[in-house]
Amino acid sequence: MKQKKQQPAAENPEDKVEEALLKRALGFSQQEIHVEDVIDKNTGEILETAKRRSVIKEVLPDVRALLFWLKNRKPQRWKDRCDAPDEQENYDFDPDEKNL
Repeated sequence: MKQKKQQPAAENPEDKVEEALLKRALGFSQQEIHVEDVIDKNTGEILETAKRRSVIKEVLPDVRALLFWLKNRKPQRWKDRCDAPDEQENYDFDPDEKNL
């Protein structure tokens, strides 16, 4: 009998999406490489790389991703609405006050 191979966590699409959502919810740092090339105006050919610099950018936490994560992970604690109480309070009115 042939056994099905389980995909590692990094290759499983659902796990990738879950990791990306959590990353976006919490915020992260990202390194970007900025390159400026010297270009020949006549031919459009790149002659040389003039500047190459590394920039680290901070991506702030995303509140919508955070709420989505919490509402799906702990729905009883993070639901949008509170349940209405099952029992309504009954008030006894004085017959004289009823006509007011």
